[in-house]
Amino acid sequence: MNNRKTELETRVLSSKGRALFDHELIELILYRNVENNEVSEKLMKLFKSVGKVINADFHELKSVTGMNDSAIATIFSVRETLQRMLKEDLNELPVIESQKKLIEYLKVTIAQSTVESFLVIYLNKRSRIIDEYLQEGTINKSPLYPREIMKRGLLVGATAMIIAHNHPGGNVKPSQHDISVTKTLSLACSSMDIELIDHLIVTEKNYFSFLENKIL
Repeated sequence: MNNRKTELETRVLSSKGRALFDHELIELILYRNVENNEVSEKLMKLFKSVGKVINADFHELKSVTGMNDSAIATIFSVRETLQRMLKEDLNELPVIESQKKLIEYLKVTIAQSTVESFLVIYLNKRSRIIDEYLQEGTINKSPLYPREIMKRGLLVGATAMIIAHNHPGGNVKPSQHDISVTKTLSLACSSMDIELIDHLIVTEKNYFSFLENKIL
């Protein structure tokens, strides 16, 4: 294992990280926590991409033979590090001027989840993030509770919000339910003097903006 670790580290240093295959990146991340490099190959075979490995939940990771709590904690730490880095970048500018950074953030936080996850981003009058609210659903449906969303918005003093959810199947086209829910929430926001700026649907590789497509 030590010889293998040295080999991977040498390739990383010589290429600034670009020389490794996806399963080798996972292997190097987990080298202290698992007994052999077959675990990383099992993870990639199950989840199909590095992003989905990093965003898998505890029970999904635990189901892979060879994964232990220490290895899972390492993966969770990598995910949290990525999220904090992107959040810091996003916080540098008003969100409405930083759509590219917002999409990057959403692709790490919810896009690669295996269940639909609904994220509400609350903004102040300077369009800076002041709070977030996450709801997780099933593989093809994410619950949306406008009453809870509006209540939280009022509690944190939000003047605007952006909502986003993922489509685990990979198709960013909104369903009729997505459109209906967005209209319902938009009406609720209007009644509370909170602007609903956009609804974004994200996948691992793409996104759909209700605002850009003139649905909102």
